[in-house]
Amino acid sequence: MGRISSAAFARTVLAACVLAALARAGDASAETLALQNLADLSLEQLSNIEVTSVSGRAEPLQSAAASIYVITAEDIRRSAATSLPEVLRLAPNLQVAQSSAGAYAISARGFNNEIANKLLVLIDGRSIYSNLLSGVFWDANSVMLEDIERIEVISGPGGTIWGANAVNGVINVITREAAATQGTLVSVLRSVDGGREAVRWGGALGESGHIRLYGLRTERDNTRLASGAERLDDARRHQVGFRADLKGAVSQLTLQGDAYRGGDAPYSALAPRLSGGNLLARWTSRLADGSPYKLQAYYDRAERDETTQIRNQSTNVDLEFTHEPLMPAGHQLIWGAGYREGRDVDTPSTLVRMNPAERKLSWANLFAQHQMKLGQRWQLTLGAKAERNSYTGFELLPNARLAFQHSARGMSWVAASRAVRAPSRIDRDFFFPGNAPFVITGGPNFQSETADVLELGHRGQLGPSVSYSVTAFRQYYKGLRAGTGTLPTTIENQIEGPGQGLEAWAQWQATPAWRLSGGYTTLRKHLRFTSGAAADATSIPNLGNDPRQQWSLRSSLNLGARSEFDVMVRHVGALPSPAVPRYTAVDTRLAMRVSPALELSLLVQNLFDRRHVEFNAAGVASQIERKLYVKAVWQL
Repeated sequence: MGRISSAAFARTVLAACVLAALARAGDASAETLALQNLADLSLEQLSNIEVTSVSGRAEPLQSAAASIYVITAEDIRRSAATSLPEVLRLAPNLQVAQSSAGAYAISARGFNNEIANKLLVLIDGRSIYSNLLSGVFWDANSVMLEDIERIEVISGPGGTIWGANAVNGVINVITREAAATQGTLVSVLRSVDGGREAVRWGGALGESGHIRLYGLRTERDNTRLASGAERLDDARRHQVGFRADLKGAVSQLTLQGDAYRGGDAPYSALAPRLSGGNLLARWTSRLADGSPYKLQAYYDRAERDETTQIRNQSTNVDLEFTHEPLMPAGHQLIWGAGYREGRDVDTPSTLVRMNPAERKLSWANLFAQHQMKLGQRWQLTLGAKAERNSYTGFELLPNARLAFQHSARGMSWVAASRAVRAPSRIDRDFFFPGNAPFVITGGPNFQSETADVLELGHRGQLGPSVSYSVTAFRQYYKGLRAGTGTLPTTIENQIEGPGQGLEAWAQWQATPAWRLSGGYTTLRKHLRFTSGAAADATSIPNLGNDPRQQWSLRSSLNLGARSEFDVMVRHVGALPSPAVPRYTAVDTRLAMRVSPALELSLLVQNLFDRRHVEFNAAGVASQIERKLYVKAVWQL
C-alpha cells in the first residue's frame, strides 16, 4: 500500500466541511441525541463510578481495594488516540510501546514484549488471550472506540476472580449497552498515513429491547527504519458486529458478536493475514430468593498467517457461571465456576514448528470470594480460585485484602496474593526453526510461572477538586521462562527474583472548564538464575524490556461552549536491552462542536518530535513518526 496522496487527504477535509454544512441545516432537536458528557461530572462523582473487575460485582471505584484506573468514554473522546492500544496509553499504570504499524507491546508492572503473557485482557467479559502464547495479538483485536463505556485497568494480580494469566494486571474493556447507542453515528478519521471509518446504527428491538450494528474499516501505512527504508507493515482491516440487549422485569439477555478480516496479499510477519469472529450470550437474572446470578457463553475463532513464522488457527468455547447468595448485613459472597476448551492447529513454517501440530486444551475453575465488614471502617476480603489446565493440572490462586475507610473520601488497603501464568503451546510445543536441526525446543516439563504479591495502597480526595491514588508493590516471581545454554536450547523454569515499584496518579479540577491529570510509575527488577545448570544469558532480557520510570500529564480545557483543546505529554524512560533511548511525546486535540450533530477535530501525535523508537533494537526498529489526523463524528 503506498502513502495516501495529498489530494485524497484534501478530499477528506472537503468531505468534513460538507458534513458541517449539512449539520448546520439539520434539525436542532439532534441535541437530545447527544450522549451525556462525563466532563459534567465532578471528581467525586467520577470516584463513585461503578467498576466490576476487582470483586466480580459492581462497586464504587472509591471502595475498590486494588490499584485500578478507569479510562472513561469521555477520556477516549478527548484524546488523540486512534486505536485501542493507543487508548491504553491513557492509563498511567500500563506500559504501551508501538513496535510496528500494527504491533504493540503492552504490560503492567514490567515484563513487556510483543508476546507479553502476564496481562489478562477482556472485551465485554470475553478473554482475548491466545492459547498459543498466553498473550494478546493486538492487531487481531479491535473495537469501535465510540462504543466503549469505560476501560477498567487493574495493575496487580486478579487471579482469584479472573484465573491464570492475570498475574500483573487485568484490562477489562466494557462497551455501552445497545440502548445507549441509538440512532446513526458516522466517524471518519484520515491522515496521509491511513485512517479509520466507522458507521453505527442503533434501534429498538420490540418493546423492551435494543440493538446496534456497526462496521469498521482501518488502514495503516508502512513504518520506516532509521535508514529511511520502509518496513512493509502496511495493512487494511474490516470488521462488522452487533449487540442486542433484551430486558425483562428482573432479567436481561445480551447477544453480541464480531467478524473481521485483514491483511492484503502479499502478507507477512509484519502484516499477517487475519480473520476470525466471535459470538457471546450473557444472561443475568435472580433466583427465587432474589439473589443475582450470571450465565455467560461465547465462541471464538481466529486465524493468523505470518507466512514464515506463526501460521495458527484457534477455536475456543467458554462457559461461565457466577452467583451472589443473599448474606447477612456486612457480608458479601460471590462464587462461580467456569470451563474453557480450545483447539489449536499450527501449520509448520520456515521458522516455527509446533509439535504436535494440533492440540486440544482445556481449563476448568471454581472460585469463591467473601467480603466482610469488621466494625464500621474495616473490610476484609478472602478469596481463592482452584483452576485446572491441560499442562500442569491444578493450580491454587488465593487472595486476601484488608481495607480501612478513613472517611467518605479516603481509603487505605493492603493485599497478599498468589498469581499463576499457566504454560501455553509456545512453552511446551515450540520448535525453531521449522525443520531439524532445531536451535530451540519446547520444554516438556515446563511448569507454571508464579508470583507472590504484596501491595499497599491509598486512594483519596483533597476537597472537591483533587483525587489521587498511590500503590506500592513487591512481586516475587518463581519459575520464570528461560532457555538452557546448550544447543538445542530447551525451555525450562530457571529464573526467579523480586520486582518492586510505585504507581501514582491524580486529577485536579483547576477550574470548571479545565481539568488536569497526571501519573507516575517506577519499577525495579532483580532477577537471577536458580540452578547451576548452563543457562542462556539472553533469557532474562528476553522476559521483557521495561523502563525504570515513566510519567504522563494530561490537560482537558473547554474553550467556550463549543470548542475543546486537549494535550497529553508522556515520558518513557530508556529501555535497557536492547537499548532504546528515552523519549517524550506530546499529543494534542483541537475540537469544535459545529452543531449538536457534528463534531470536527484536529489530532496531532508526536507534535514536537518528528520520529522516535519505542521498542526493539535501533537498526530494526520502526520509527514512530509525527502524524496529523482530521476527524469528523456525525451523530443523528
